[in-house]
Amino acid sequence: MAARPTHSHTGALLPAILMLHGGGSNSTVFKIQCRRLIWNLEKQFRFVFVQAPIEGTPGFGMLPVFASCAPFYRWVTRKFKAGESDQEATPQDEVEAVDSVILQAMEANGGVDSFKGIIGFSQGARLVPGLLLRQKIQERDAGESRWKFKFGVMIGGPFPPISLFESVNVQDYDLLKQVPTVHAWGRDDHVKPGCVELMKACESDNCFQMDFEGGHHLPLKDVEAKDLCDLIMAAWYAAGGTYGVSANETY
Repeated sequence: MAARPTHSHTGALLPAILMLHGGGSNSTVFKIQCRRLIWNLEKQFRFVFVQAPIEGTPGFGMLPVFASCAPFYRWVTRKFKAGESDQEATPQDEVEAVDSVILQAMEANGGVDSFKGIIGFSQGARLVPGLLLRQKIQERDAGESRWKFKFGVMIGGPFPPISLFESVNVQDYDLLKQVPTVHAWGRDDHVKPGCVELMKACESDNCFQMDFEGGHHLPLKDVEAKDLCDLIMAAWYAAGGTYGVSANETY
């Protein structure tokens, strides 16, 4: 298999996207699930897949298809039940564990500043707005943040965000409207109502949405995957990003 491009034709490092798998999954499984997105966008972005820090039981849809990919991991210990609350705080030790694996991956792949977006599925999709919200709170309260994310993509992720604080002020959710976001879910997804609610929490002129055929998974049809990629690019452009051409682009 040919190596994926890492630099643009100008020699600059391609912008990176942090890839967050679902609960009870792992980075290997998510890479397989995201293959259609990678095929469409690999000349524009670098995709860096991170493995969650907490080993756990297989999540929805893992068995029997991905049994050989065990063990499986979670981002937080608590197992969320859709609709039970409008907030989900996270213990400090679990926040530190999440930050540790994410920072390690970022520093090994171009540095924190090169990461411009986040894509998450299921539990990982709920972590996306948690990361974005923490960044916006830090920018508001301290004038800056170590994180430099410009957009977020949430696939099959129900409300509320996984907070990266031990307490939550739900009024802070309005800060999510400042960040371009993409929201996608299967028409038959059992968490679809929560996905709609999360989209509404982020709703703005730069909030993009689509649904696709099927349940709790990524788009399986090439045409639907391409539609999702178009929305990802729309969010990137809304965040001030530009179209890039990788160094090994051919015509």
